[in-house]
Amino acid sequence: MNLVDPAIDRYLAALAATDDPVVAEMERLGAERDFPIVGPQVGRLLEVLARSCGATRVLELGSGFGYSAFWFLRAVGPGGTVLLTEGSSERASEAHAFLTRLGFAGRFHVEVGDALAIADSLAGPFDVVFCDIDKHDYPKALPVARRLLRTGGLFITDNMLWDGRVLDPARADATTRGVLELTGALAGATDFVTTLVPVRDGLTVAVRVS
Repeated sequence: MNLVDPAIDRYLAALAATDDPVVAEMERLGAERDFPIVGPQVGRLLEVLARSCGATRVLELGSGFGYSAFWFLRAVGPGGTVLLTEGSSERASEAHAFLTRLGFAGRFHVEVGDALAIADSLAGPFDVVFCDIDKHDYPKALPVARRLLRTGGLFITDNMLWDGRVLDPARADATTRGVLELTGALAGATDFVTTLVPVRDGLTVAVRVS
């Protein structure tokens, strides 16, 4: 489902893009594999959001081969860290290689395994928790954010419009129900203030207020 005219989308993507050849390689790899990276528009927004809250410690629940982590690493600066979690050891190795080539060695760590299980072993506070795990598990990410985020920190979740499938709850499958359940939980939460940004496949940005 196109949220904006394709020509406008190309214009916005061009504005958000970098000229780094390694990032371009990652984008080509995503296209070749039909692997859903966030893309430059969302990536640039992630960087802006992380910079705006002064983030120095970011947790990614679901990292793929490191594309979104690139944007967070730009935001947190030399003194910051990004913790990636990835279920595939192959993609985790690719993430490590890509991010090292991009000059971020020593500023990130990649954990292989179930993102939610890894998060259970972590101690906060984090400044940003980014959620891009399997959609049926989305509701389980909110308690993680509640436990690990500092007040003023951001809980950011990708694919919250889920290619328009959220518009027909009566026909929702397990993945769509997961997206809808998290959406409803955030809307009713008193400890987060949330907005859903209609960029690409939809991004919820929730700031922890208490």
